Amino acid sequence: MHEASIIIARMLIAILLLLMQITPGAPFNATKHPNPIITFVNVVDFKSTTYQQAKDDSEIELLSLSLSEGKRTSLEIADAGRQRVKVLGREAEVTYYPVVRQKFSLTDGGDLLLYSFKNPKSPVPPQILDQAAFAETKKPEEARFGLAPKPERLDVRGRPGLVFDDKKGELTVFWQEEGMTHVAIAKLSQSDILRLIEDLL
Repeated sequence: MHEASIIIARMLIAILLLLMQITPGAPFNATKHPNPIITFVNVVDFKSTTYQQAKDDSEIELLSLSLSEGKRTSLEIADAGRQRVKVLGREAEVTYYPVVRQKFSLTDGGDLLLYSFKNPKSPVPPQILDQAAFAETKKPEEARFGLAPKPERLDVRGRPGLVFDDKKGELTVFWQEEGMTHVAIAKLSQSDILRLIEDLL
């Protein structure tokens, strides 16, 4: 019975992974974009804000670490608006929402960056967005994730997600829940960053 439960759980996770909606956007450019998922705003677009203003402008509930794990040291927001992006060679008009960036100083040392935003309105079905994100291109820099390392699919908080490993100690983890997209970045092991993500409330 136990083995059957494990098999069913793995099948459900596999199905969920197929339903992941990778955020549409321009090809990732490490010199200007925050990470491979958020390519519809630039690093320079983020401005300091207050907690309440960030909630009001982004229309989301902000996640936070427990005090035993870390302390928020900065809070910023970047606006996005409506943009036209290419998905598998075709243009689509996407409505993006402001991105909130929180920085946490971790109790055990180091920092955790957490980007959060309301899922964009896109006319492109989730399965097409996923297909487009992993599509091969003649020029690697024109791929959805640009020259970033190919991500690994994994389960994050019981939901489909991706992890990018830059091979220099920094991990970028993407997942979605309750109509929101989140991206966590830290120089930690995969088990440690996933543990911190589980702690977010």
